[in-house]
Amino acid sequence: MRNKVKADIIKWLIDFVEKPNPLLNNWAPCPYARQARVNRKIAFVDCTFNNLALEILKNLPQLDTKDVVIFYYDPTESTAEELEAIVEKINRVVMAENYVLLEDHPEREELVNGVKMNFGKAALVLAQRLSKLNDASEQLKAKGYYHHWDQAALNNVVTWRFNN
Repeated sequence: MRNKVKADIIKWLIDFVEKPNPLLNNWAPCPYARQARVNRKIAFVDCTFNNLALEILKNLPQLDTKDVVIFYYDPTESTAEELEAIVEKINRVVMAENYVLLEDHPEREELVNGVKMNFGKAALVLAQRLSKLNDASEQLKAKGYYHHWDQAALNNVVTWRFNN
């Protein structure tokens, strides 16, 4: 079952995250995902909600060689609010060390211009280098990537990272 989730995440990356979407002005939901996947710069960590914090702290050093570490677990193990709370607490510590975490829980739908951005089959936490993610966001902003995003989506995904 757990290996199937990893396979489903990879399929979601290929079929959705990497594909240009007309509602996003023909941008892919993540323009950098394909390159990271093809170059094997994504690490996957199967965990539980109970060991999520430990697994995150243990695996952050992988970001010396990877672009993203994706932690995944059964979403019935926590609510979206519980996931947000733990990620927020960890971010308060790790952002000072140039890491950032982004969460995705099936209970909390994330819409950008009518496009549902969530994975939906598992709870996810994506860990990345804060400076690399913010640099990429600035490049995308300059190219008009965020033009179709409303302020709530921008605040939820992007703006807060620059204000912390």
